[in-house]
Amino acid sequence: MKKLSISERLGLVNYRNQGRTEAIAHIDVDTSICDGMCPHQCTTFICPAKCYTVDEYDRVQFQFEDCIECGACLYACDQGAVTWRYPDPESGRGINWSQG
Repeated sequence: MKKLSISERLGLVNYRNQGRTEAIAHIDVDTSICDGMCPHQCTTFICPAKCYTVDEYDRVQFQFEDCIECGACLYACDQGAVTWRYPDPESGRGINWSQG
């Protein structure tokens, strides 16, 4: 069996409420902290789902829709910009876990 890359594995993720356009984010990010105070913008490097990116103006952009709920951003952000909570199963956009 072929060993899948991280990108290939992330492509297999199944999300709750995937077709819902009004899903409620389970992560709040104060990007003004990322852009003004943060010396390293580490969330843009550690997020395996690439939910944090830097735009052409060197500002951090965040989108929660592809989040895999690993919690890495919460622990990596030492500036207080990230607030994370488990998604509401009815209105949130969390992962459908098949194991564990």
